[in-house]
Amino acid sequence: MSGKKRNVMLFVLLFTLLLGVIVPVQAQSYGGTKIIRVAYREDADFINKSSSGVYKGYGVEYLNKISQYTGWRYEYINESWENQLADLKSGKVDLICNAQKTEAREKDYDFSCMPVGTEQAVLYTSEDNGDIYFQDYEHMNGKKVGLLRDSYQNEEFEQRQDEKNFHCPEEYYESEQDQIEALEQKKVDMILTGSISKHDSLKIVDKFGAAPMYIMTTKGNTEVISAVNNALEQLKAEVPDLTENLTEQYVMDKNRNSRPLLTREETEYIKNVSAPIKIGCIGDQPPLIYTDKETGKLDGIYIAFLKKFSEISGIPFEFESLSPDTDPIEAAQSGKYDFIAGITACQEMIDEPEVHLTGGFFTREFQIVAERGEDINTLETLTVSMNSIFEKYKSLRPEGEFPYKAIYCDSPRTVLDAVVNKKADMAIMDSYAASYYLQDEKYRDLALSGIVFTKAETCMIYGDNTDPDLVSVINKSIGSLSSQDEENIIRQYSINLQKSFSIWEFMEKYRYQIVCILIFLVALTILVIVNNRHRTQMQVEAAAQEAYRCRMETDELTGLLNKEGFYRRSREFLEKHSEADARIVYINIENFKLVNDLFGEDAGDGFLKFIGLELEKIFGRIDIVSCRYEADHFVILTLDNEDRIQAKINHFCNRIRDYYLKTTVEISAGIYEIRDRSKSLRIMCDRAHLAADSIKKNHMIQVAVYDDTHRKKLIQEQMIINELDDALKEKQFKAFFQPKYDMCTDRVIGAEALVRWEHPEKGLLPPGIFIPVLEKNGYIAKVDLYIYEETCIFLKKCMDEGIPLHPVSVNLSRVGFYNPNLFQTLCEIAERYQIPRKYLELEITETAYATDSEMIFSVVEKLRQGGFRILMDDFGSGYSSLNMLKEAPVDEIKLDMRFLSAADPYGRAEEILHMIITMGNHMKLSIIAEGVETEQQKVMLQGFGCNKAQGYFYARPMREAEYTELLRKEKAEN
Repeated sequence: MSGKKRNVMLFVLLFTLLLGVIVPVQAQSYGGTKIIRVAYREDADFINKSSSGVYKGYGVEYLNKISQYTGWRYEYINESWENQLADLKSGKVDLICNAQKTEAREKDYDFSCMPVGTEQAVLYTSEDNGDIYFQDYEHMNGKKVGLLRDSYQNEEFEQRQDEKNFHCPEEYYESEQDQIEALEQKKVDMILTGSISKHDSLKIVDKFGAAPMYIMTTKGNTEVISAVNNALEQLKAEVPDLTENLTEQYVMDKNRNSRPLLTREETEYIKNVSAPIKIGCIGDQPPLIYTDKETGKLDGIYIAFLKKFSEISGIPFEFESLSPDTDPIEAAQSGKYDFIAGITACQEMIDEPEVHLTGGFFTREFQIVAERGEDINTLETLTVSMNSIFEKYKSLRPEGEFPYKAIYCDSPRTVLDAVVNKKADMAIMDSYAASYYLQDEKYRDLALSGIVFTKAETCMIYGDNTDPDLVSVINKSIGSLSSQDEENIIRQYSINLQKSFSIWEFMEKYRYQIVCILIFLVALTILVIVNNRHRTQMQVEAAAQEAYRCRMETDELTGLLNKEGFYRRSREFLEKHSEADARIVYINIENFKLVNDLFGEDAGDGFLKFIGLELEKIFGRIDIVSCRYEADHFVILTLDNEDRIQAKINHFCNRIRDYYLKTTVEISAGIYEIRDRSKSLRIMCDRAHLAADSIKKNHMIQVAVYDDTHRKKLIQEQMIINELDDALKEKQFKAFFQPKYDMCTDRVIGAEALVRWEHPEKGLLPPGIFIPVLEKNGYIAKVDLYIYEETCIFLKKCMDEGIPLHPVSVNLSRVGFYNPNLFQTLCEIAERYQIPRKYLELEITETAYATDSEMIFSVVEKLRQGGFRILMDDFGSGYSSLNMLKEAPVDEIKLDMRFLSAADPYGRAEEILHMIITMGNHMKLSIIAEGVETEQQKVMLQGFGCNKAQGYFYARPMREAEYTELLRKEKAEN
């Protein structure tokens, strides 16, 4: 080797070693755990470092969730946005977790497969800038704006200027703090930031362009981005509402405007208000609205909200009390008042042409009030007392909750009196008013049940005479109310307001004590009164707090605990029984959606109530915690062993089968034995859920014990099910058409419509991946009807464009036949697109005919009489029988050519095929062979007397456009 070559090789070796030293690795490692370097801007409010050095915020919580799957730990690096991008590109940092995706950025960076939140662009000016108002684009024109360098919102702002026809000179800054300083120093007139940051000291003048945020990493860093994507996919499956929860916790109230976003016209209106606006307040119902005895002025929850809106808007209000029987419509039309308060929003009010509603500002719950210990579910017929508002506004009454006879009353007292006097079994009453009036000794035997009858928004109404600018200001003030202010107002009046007793009520309550006290000691009288009042106040506060907690932890429909209530009670239960063996039982009502589809949502709700009652009867109420976990899933925490649980589940299944609807639902139950009590209850319930899912559709087994081996498969199946509704809404399912041919002429005579899933991320999915999952879980009927309608749309297009029409066959699964409205639905869709029935063929598999044949035959015969042509699909793929051919109502048989490829030890297959074709021809049954793949098969079939074929020999399934082009080509050739 020459000296020159040695020098060159030595240089290459040294350069390679040097490159390995200076090029940063993608993620550091310490003690076996990867340290991921996360770049952030502290002024962006997405990731914050507290004074104690702890990192908090939306981004921190999301990254911590991801680390549950990756095992990562994080090092947070605070730097400007421009430096973040540069360092991420060079590999000095690993992640930015609040970046918007653009074509330019995708060249240099990789993005997560799904967003982790959304962010708007917000345009600010200084609070003292009286020249620019909200969406005041005319006066924004020509004003200088400060932008954050390389920010995504800059592109959004360019589009906004084009849309609204204004232009602003631009200055660029490295951080939001630099932008704010430039605004304070009058170097710019406005600044543009993202909505993650909030600047209460500045004035918002525009909001626009909500865009998704992604996690971004260095281009080609597949290790990090793959781990992120895998974690995000698992989070979507296991915690689907994570983004919504974090948005509600960190963004919703923070992004609520602390002051109304007023236009120039609205600001001028407020300046010109010379007298208080007049509000008529209807009603006298503590604590909602009443006259304070000390001040003689109106007070209560309604008035407190209105005073807050006056404070927010800067417009003075004047209140006038109106009697409870005042007609609010007439009052609003009279011209005496700008607004009428004390209104419950309902459809009748919305439909009233001569009045209008403001935004709602708090929600009232109308709950059931009944005698203590009364089980209203045991009553065969119910008489219910309620306010006459339910008679006047029928839309407030929920339909189908339970059968009842209504007694309408004029006031809260008469509503409660009806129950006390045994004229009614229970009362429906506003929960705030009920908490107040139930303090009365007269109603000591009554209590709020925690069961919500209905909910309604409270608002104001106004007539056409009310100034539109005033209405807009008031609505914006309502929208600016913070959730903390709303909670403070309600807490002040619903918990702290104590009912005052009259002297006669007091004497009635303590008549014997008063006689004794007057005889012995006046001083003792004072002591008893003071003590009693203190005790009463404590009881009232405790009762109000307990009623509120009960209301928040109770499932409205079944009366069982809800998920949050279950978690709290279960923690107490496990602490109480710390030494006992305990188990979580997860009960899934399979195919419950069929109940809603077949009988309606009201019947479904009634069925869920029945399930809740039966679970309490069978499992008992002592040493047990039970809840409606979600939808048609129920969870029980019990001390029973597995054998006792199995016996109770069997009893429960029998009771479900005896229910009057005679439904086809089945029960699958999973058991998780609690060995490690440090685990969260959510994880325990998830594991019991996985066990229940492992035996779905296996109706020989009702109970399974948690086993980790099924977890991966169940998660994959659940992902398909979770995406189904979105796939249908977004038309991800596509109809592919496989032509059918006349083998004598080699011309198209029709087609079969087949389903394919064009997934936005995974591409075109073959049916073998998703069809078995949908069939297993009972969702295939939805897809069948979807493809049927897509076929009708295609045929309508052919009719309109003069494309030759040929019949198209659509597959119907066995599940669809259990829908009593199947025939009506198919006819309605065909009529909607004006498709003659002769062009619509329905394919039903031989297996479906053999299952529940009596029911299937009756539905198929009805379809044939309705003009649909029926094909028996896959004939020969199973154990075909002559009885099937003799009895099944069918117009055409589709021979499955896989019959020839199956085991044929005696060489009989071709002879049997020949005989079936001959027999079909003699029976005047049309025969078509599907799965024809070779010229040899075509010749053989023609020799046997079969002249119709479908298969790869002629054409594979094709997209609609390809099939349309094939038909056009044939037309042109003719």
